[in-house]
Amino acid sequence: MVEIMDAQRTDAEAIASLHADSWRATYRGILPDEYLSREVDEDRLTYWRAALANGSYAIVRLLRDGEVPAGFTGLRKGRDDGYDFTLEHIHVAAACKGTGLGRLLMADAARQVQAADGASLCLWVFDANAVAIRFYAALGGVADGQGIDTFAGGRAPDTRFGWHDLGQLIAACERQK
Repeated sequence: MVEIMDAQRTDAEAIASLHADSWRATYRGILPDEYLSREVDEDRLTYWRAALANGSYAIVRLLRDGEVPAGFTGLRKGRDDGYDFTLEHIHVAAACKGTGLGRLLMADAARQVQAADGASLCLWVFDANAVAIRFYAALGGVADGQGIDTFAGGRAPDTRFGWHDLGQLIAACERQK
């Protein structure tokens, strides 16, 4: 049974593991190999322990497939001009990709934003991540910003995708099932 719930401080290790594994599987050639090979596990664990302890995200949700953590989202409020919330993290376990869990997480994120009186949502995606770009475009995301991400000593172009009609985003997630 799939369940999405608010993350707790005790979920930091599960979220960090999902995050690190997702980055290793998806971001080779985007983030520095040295970081992905040697530093990402400890870095993400330190990061998520602090983030969940100090409430640096407005919303963090953890998806479990039975007892197994299989994905998560992290949203910040008021981060990008013109949007109520920024979806800074959406990751699905590699073994679960293509099973619809990403759509479940996107729909849940949109509902969480609505529940927090928000009306719009955006996210940034690396330009080299063609699979994610196709996914967000298929859900009606509109590319409306360009940038350069300089994380972990890397330098990669990225694009902002946004939704100003969260009802349409939820419907697109449900249609794609």
